[in-house]
Amino acid sequence: MYLYPKPRKKTVMPVDYKAKILNAAVRVFASKGYAKTTMSDVAIQAKVGIGTLYNYFKNKDDLLISCIKKTIDDEIKQVQDRSSKEEDHMEQLFSFFMHHATLVERKPYIARFLVVELRQSESFYQRNPSFNPINYYLDYVREIFSDAISTGRIKAFNVDALAYLVVGAMDMVLSQWLISKETLDIQPLITSIRQIIREGVSPKK
Repeated sequence: MYLYPKPRKKTVMPVDYKAKILNAAVRVFASKGYAKTTMSDVAIQAKVGIGTLYNYFKNKDDLLISCIKKTIDDEIKQVQDRSSKEEDHMEQLFSFFMHHATLVERKPYIARFLVVELRQSESFYQRNPSFNPINYYLDYVREIFSDAISTGRIKAFNVDALAYLVVGAMDMVLSQWLISKETLDIQPLITSIRQIIREGVSPKK
């Protein structure tokens, strides 16, 4: 007979090693860049053995691609979901970029990872011809512009050209923000880009 109740065993939550490795890898890639990052660097950051790392990812290319997919799923799609609440197509587009700017200001390593790692060496793309994360943004913007044209919200333009124009501008804004050591105020620039697209550049008659 026990005078005191038996102590309960602590419930130990299983470790999601794959998620742990990916979170660590995004930070290492953002800090050191793809070329200088080693699998050992990631293992040390994630506090796992190198063997555990290779249990989940066959090489550094595989790890980088998985990191991009996880960042899009965990971060960018949430931004897209928040922006989808806007009923007007063009407001939805600008809301997406405003929320995106807030995300990178709150998590600068996300910007460094996305902007830096979108520009890999030619050999990387030769090894991974289907890897092009910028297509996620281009497809999203193309869809918004196509819907806006079909409903008469904007004039009929070449949606590919519009998508490259807008995504390219936002990519440049993020690049300059990183170069300026995060001192550039992104929000007013996005507002100005919005005004230019809305009103055009021709003088008012």
